[in-house]
Amino acid sequence: MSYSLRAGRRMASLLGHFSRQSKRALLIRGYLTVLLVTIADYVTGPNFSFLIFYFFPVITISWFAGRKNGITIAIVAAVATLAHHLVPGGLASVRTFQDMMTYWTFLQILLVFLMVSTIVVALRTSEDERQQGEQKLARKVQSFLMPRTTPPMAHFDYAGHSKSSDHLSGDLFDCFLVGEGNLAFMIGDICGKGISAALLMAYIQGVLRSHAPIVEEDLAGLMRTVNCSLHPSSADDRFATLFMGIYNDARRTLTYVNAGHDPPRVLRWNQNGLPKSIPVHLNGNSGEALPHQSDSTVLEVLSLETGGLLLGVDPSEEYVAHVMHLCPGDILVCDTDGLQEATNHAGEHYGPERLTTVVAENREGPASRIYALVLDDIHRFVGPGPQLDDMTLLIGKVV
Repeated sequence: MSYSLRAGRRMASLLGHFSRQSKRALLIRGYLTVLLVTIADYVTGPNFSFLIFYFFPVITISWFAGRKNGITIAIVAAVATLAHHLVPGGLASVRTFQDMMTYWTFLQILLVFLMVSTIVVALRTSEDERQQGEQKLARKVQSFLMPRTTPPMAHFDYAGHSKSSDHLSGDLFDCFLVGEGNLAFMIGDICGKGISAALLMAYIQGVLRSHAPIVEEDLAGLMRTVNCSLHPSSADDRFATLFMGIYNDARRTLTYVNAGHDPPRVLRWNQNGLPKSIPVHLNGNSGEALPHQSDSTVLEVLSLETGGLLLGVDPSEEYVAHVMHLCPGDILVCDTDGLQEATNHAGEHYGPERLTTVVAENREGPASRIYALVLDDIHRFVGPGPQLDDMTLLIGKVV
């Protein structure tokens, strides 16, 4: 590795460290640095100057704390440069031309510090505008990747959307036809946020869309292809969870593979209880069937877990597909962790139980109405606070 590359990485690491600090912490460290340099200046006297060291807090505060704080610390640093003149006999009075030159030097230093602060703030503003422009372009590109239409199915009513937390989503959501009567849909979550997560999401979506028509219903093979393609092209800390299913409308079957994603759920109502041969799962855990609405109606919550590891971890991972027969009245619920982990003012998570309850209570309505009611319930639960993570939800109802 070249020296310039190592230096660049060290600088990027240093800038990243400062960017993670609060403004208060940066200001405290900046003024503390000015104080320490001032003490060193005073101790060494007028024959040795630490002037260059004042530039570090001026530049740092101007870049990370804004124009007002940058100008303030520039003035303080300029005044502090007079410290080495405060030794006995230094500035007792202005009697000679040399004494006047001391003040003239101070004015020059003040002007230089103010100019440096102004230039740094201007550079930061320009950088912020450039990043905003890139994000605007990335958002526009990402909007084209979102499904604009939902191909109609005769026996499957569905509605879904992805809502980002910071305008660039790391969630993956798409649905499209694969052959006649086959609806492919995918929902996933990229580790991280911002432009890098959005680009990785777009990459995975591109690979899936380009290979799905060829692979058709061999989802296990498709997932292996995506995983092998993703592993060498992503960073060590970049992973993705993905659930992909293909619904066959004629047979009412769902073929799916779950690559490390939070298991989607199928809500099923049985009028005469559950046969003992049918496994019962509630939110991923085996448990008792839940009575709903009447003693003769039992709610069964099936967790769709079959698949393998999340994508990008092990290129040799073998994925397994599962075929599930759906019944009229079944409701499929797919979401990302940002929805279930939505937090209210008390620090409580929305959770899968509340999501299941809202869907179950409104099962008679169309998928679009169930979807809207879930989002309304989340907004009431969270309150006026900011959305901390991307949220993606897909509701599908077999009719």
